[in-house]
Amino acid sequence: MLDIGGVEYFFDLEMLDKFITSKNNSEGNKIEKKTIQTLDGSGSAVKTEITTDEQERSREIDVAKYETVRTLIEIVLTTIEEIDDDLGVDRALSKLPLSFKISFNTLLNYGIIKEKQ
Repeated sequence: MLDIGGVEYFFDLEMLDKFITSKNNSEGNKIEKKTIQTLDGSGSAVKTEITTDEQERSREIDVAKYETVRTLIEIVLTTIEEIDDDLGVDRALSKLPLSFKISFNTLLNYGIIKEKQ
């Protein structure tokens, strides 16, 4: 657990997965329709055949969100500052660099970092 000012935090991997998964994945299966026309010598349609192919959508991630979250997590995990747990969360966080504060608060806001109950 990530302990800051006496409060334990953790990364919620399921929320991370939900956050970076593209919205297109929720639309169900991918349906592709093909129309094949058979023409006679004069160019008139003799036969029209429509086929439908349904495939399961492959997993897609939003690359911009993925890269942003990856960078934010990297900042949180690589910040090397002494945190005085006796000060409490607010005062302990106030002494950390701005990059850590923004990263931590953003991940906390989107539910990727959660406080252990």
